[in-house]
Amino acid sequence: MKFGRKKGVIVSIVTQVVSSILAITSYWIVNHILFTFARFLMGVGITISMGIAAMFVTEASPAYCRGVSSLINGVLLQFSLTVGAVLAMPKVLGSETHWWYLYLFQLSINTVVLCILPMVHESPSYLASQEVKHHHTFKSKIVASVKYYHEISDEDAERFAENLIETHQISRSQESIISVWKTPFNRRGTLLGMMVTFAMAMSGITVINAFAFEILMDVGMKQDTAAVANAAICFFSFAGILVSTKIIDHFGRRPLLISTFGFLTLVNVAIISLMYAYERTQNQIVSYFLISTICMFNFLFAMGPGPLSMFITGELVPQTCRSASSVWTNAIMATVRFLTLTFYLPVKNATSEFMAYAIFFIVPMVVAVLVLFFLLPETKGRSVEEIREEYERKALLR
Repeated sequence: MKFGRKKGVIVSIVTQVVSSILAITSYWIVNHILFTFARFLMGVGITISMGIAAMFVTEASPAYCRGVSSLINGVLLQFSLTVGAVLAMPKVLGSETHWWYLYLFQLSINTVVLCILPMVHESPSYLASQEVKHHHTFKSKIVASVKYYHEISDEDAERFAENLIETHQISRSQESIISVWKTPFNRRGTLLGMMVTFAMAMSGITVINAFAFEILMDVGMKQDTAAVANAAICFFSFAGILVSTKIIDHFGRRPLLISTFGFLTLVNVAIISLMYAYERTQNQIVSYFLISTICMFNFLFAMGPGPLSMFITGELVPQTCRSASSVWTNAIMATVRFLTLTFYLPVKNATSEFMAYAIFFIVPMVVAVLVLFFLLPETKGRSVEEIREEYERKALLR
């Protein structure tokens, strides 16, 4: 990110503010084209924000609490989705006359965040990677940023800043989205980050988030009941990520990702079986079992792949590659989501609900578990330099 993490987040929030204003305007002038453009703009802003915010937190947090700090993004995201699911219920704001209040609510939150951001310091790692023009000013900014995020003494902050400067000035030039593939270590970290993101997007969460309401209606629920059940499903996501904040820095990234992806594969098999059972029996009890299974899916997803996929790449590659690697991981996520949302419904209509779910979301999960089991290193409490040394040591032994 050429302009820095802080400015990048500000740009993404401004984009979302403009989008919310356009969406509200489209309601009052009744213009579907303007609303469509507003939704597109919102997607751009959110995509930028998700990528940069994860890097920002990873670079600014001390190594000992980097996992929990990074999960705060996920906690707030899942909390927002839960609140959004409740507010979007037909009896609350999800009606033809009140939906614009949802955008007004988002506009208010984004405006508050936009007012706070100028007071936040830039990432210490990003500052240390920039060109040195006036050494004293350059170092003082990094020291101030380190003290702000790490809450350590002046002496410790200066020592930490000197180490950052020494590390980042050796190879100050930022990798491009092309050059990031030239170095084996950078290529490996980027590919692993892309694999985690791909598996996350192909876990079934894209369809559950987009079509949960329709799935619940398809298994015999009335509109109001399906809306309440959808809100309950979102609540389980929030509960899952709260659990993750307690265990991520205890068990580490690797075991948490592998175990949750493995359990999600089993849960997907259960979802497919229950969809098939309901299609054959039309038994309402089966539908309640399906709701419970989807709740378990969201709980496991939010406990591992959901939040971890947002920042694991930043822990696998050096500072000079994080922007380029983030572009690739965000690109794979956006592409997979687009293709899934484009082709899932046609496949479902041509076959059935359970068959479409099985076609899309079983094989990718099995492949992800195998790849991550054999290739993903542990990043908890470790610097990129330590991970690189381990990689080079193993490469020499082969």
